[in-house]
Amino acid sequence: MNGKQAIIDKIIGDATAKAEQIAAEALEKADAIAKKAEETAQGIIAEGESKKKAAFDTVIANSAVVANLDCKKSLLTAKTGLIGDAFGRAAEVLRADKKKYCDLVGKMIALGAEDGDKVRIAEQDKEILTKSFVDSIAKKCKIKLTLDKKYAPIAGGVILVGKNYDKNLSLDLELQTLREECEGEVASVLFGE
Repeated sequence: MNGKQAIIDKIIGDATAKAEQIAAEALEKADAIAKKAEETAQGIIAEGESKKKAAFDTVIANSAVVANLDCKKSLLTAKTGLIGDAFGRAAEVLRADKKKYCDLVGKMIALGAEDGDKVRIAEQDKEILTKSFVDSIAKKCKIKLTLDKKYAPIAGGVILVGKNYDKNLSLDLELQTLREECEGEVASVLFGE
């Protein structure tokens, strides 16, 4: 039995050694798979972090651009408002000196009036641009002009109501035209641009 037992022990020993070797190889493969999975997971995490950072940076950059544009838009709106106020104030200044204002409006009427026109004034000018004022312009121009009984919805100046068409000689229109011509110069004076 000794020989038989020795063979059995050898077979069991070889099988145990083989089983231990297979288990060790399996454990080694499992460790390798786990390590590879960990590396892959870390790569995915790093890639996700990189994409997250890139997305964050993009959002921040876009927000900065939008904020900058909003700031410029607000500044432009404020500057445009100030220029508008300056031109609005110009109408008040023109009307403040009644003699100069009458001279200006008189010249405007003389340049644009035709025989038979009605001169329609702004209601706030009724004490300045009177019937005698209109009569004096008509006499200088040697044409017939009458002061219209209706008031024009303007800040100053006049509207010449003609037989075929009207002529807008309002301060509103004149200042708007002047603004279009010299807004850059006004901005330069106001804002140093």
